[in-house]
Amino acid sequence: MLSIRQTDAIGQIINDTWGETSTPRSPSASCGVKLTSANTLSMLYTTIVTFATEKSLHEQRRALDLESSEIINSRSKKIKKLFKQMTGDTLKLSEVSSDDSLEIIYFNQYTPLRRAYYRRRAVFEIG
Repeated sequence: MLSIRQTDAIGQIINDTWGETSTPRSPSASCGVKLTSANTLSMLYTTIVTFATEKSLHEQRRALDLESSEIINSRSKKIKKLFKQMTGDTLKLSEVSSDDSLEIIYFNQYTPLRRAYYRRRAVFEIG
């Protein structure tokens, strides 16, 4: 169980409304983090992708799976590092679940071009 001081530190680290974490790194992607309960942290990676053909959809999907996993892992490492700097304590995050989805937002019957939201949600247990 986290102390109030540790919970406050995590809140400051994942706050994306002000400061360094509010600055977008990419205009078409984001990785939001929420403290969903006393011992659970949720990360949501979202990006907009364009598929030219049905075949490219499957190829890009594999690439998106890898990219989203790398970004979420990188974000969790950064949170652990900042937590250590702020509190002197070690933060342990164990991935409990991870799932992804693809939501088509643009489709035209006269062209094979499709635009979609790709989302990956990862849930971590704080130990």
